[in-house]
Amino acid sequence: MRREIGPIRALASGVFCLGILGLAGFGAVQVASKNWQVQDTYRLLAEFESVAGLEPGGRVFVQGVDAGVVEGIEPPDEPGRPVRLVLRVDARLRPLIRTDAEARIVTQGVVGARVVEISPGSPGAEVLPEGGLVRSVPPIELADLMREATDALARVDAVADEAERGLAEVNAIASSIRGGEGTIGRLLTDDEPVDRLVSLTDRGERTLTDLQDNLDAIKNTWPISRYFTRRGYDDRELALYRPNSDRYAMTLSESDLFEPGRAMLTEPGRGRLDEVAKWTKEHLTKQTDVIVAAYTDGALDDLLAERLTQQQAEAVRRYLVDSHGLDSAGWFRSRTVAAVGFGRHRPQIPSADPQSGGPDRRVEIILFTPQA
Repeated sequence: MRREIGPIRALASGVFCLGILGLAGFGAVQVASKNWQVQDTYRLLAEFESVAGLEPGGRVFVQGVDAGVVEGIEPPDEPGRPVRLVLRVDARLRPLIRTDAEARIVTQGVVGARVVEISPGSPGAEVLPEGGLVRSVPPIELADLMREATDALARVDAVADEAERGLAEVNAIASSIRGGEGTIGRLLTDDEPVDRLVSLTDRGERTLTDLQDNLDAIKNTWPISRYFTRRGYDDRELALYRPNSDRYAMTLSESDLFEPGRAMLTEPGRGRLDEVAKWTKEHLTKQTDVIVAAYTDGALDDLLAERLTQQQAEAVRRYLVDSHGLDSAGWFRSRTVAAVGFGRHRPQIPSADPQSGGPDRRVEIILFTPQA
């Protein structure tokens, strides 16, 4: 006897079949979507010397975003040529991939699948067209890293061996020194050589002190003392330290007397010194000493600065003495006219006239008249 299917049961069976077909269709769409079969895509090419571990269907990423698949791998047609990859990439990402983009094969995680990673490129470059060749970067192989690490460890081992041998030699030397062997060992264990060295050093210091005292005595002995006084070679600080004297000073800038960095008087400079000579007549007495002090700034080193200012001071002194007889204090009597070049040095004299400042490059004519 044939049994008929009721309408409700038939309806349920139809719904069940439609559900199965819907699930199958949804699964097919998902698979196609994962393989970029239904999205709008375009193709790019990339060439590598080796694509080990990469297979068709491998993922393509752009800045870490899932962007497509490896559609095909084309082997080279002759030895030495690269392997070509055909990449199918999401068309929505086309504006990101420029002509200077770079593709590299990387591993997802430590032991994950091999994928293609594309760096988009710079904003100023043009968009890479359909079928364009993406510049490739050689992949970093784990085997290469391991080989480099092995080589580095071998070099470290060699350095450690050398250091160990060096330490052994240092220990041997230290042991011999502690045992009093060799020159250094005898110096460290025997007090007599050290005592001799200290005694010799003391004698050397006393000899140098005596020599300096003798030189100072010679400098202050007539007629040698007059040479040093005229030239201004005595202590520069003491040349300006006259606590028992009235002090008059006139300051001229270097440009008033010389060309920059020179020690030859200009014609206007001689005219200024003629005015200085008239000024000195108002303050000179028979006991007055004259100091010509020259200074400069930090443009030169100490040695050159002292040489320049000494010659500038001597040029001013020479003109005042030769043209105006500034060194004459009367019949059969002369006065001290000293030239002192201070270079970049600024004297620290407590009694210095606070009004005597001026430009860094300057010449001062200073009159000292002793008071009873």
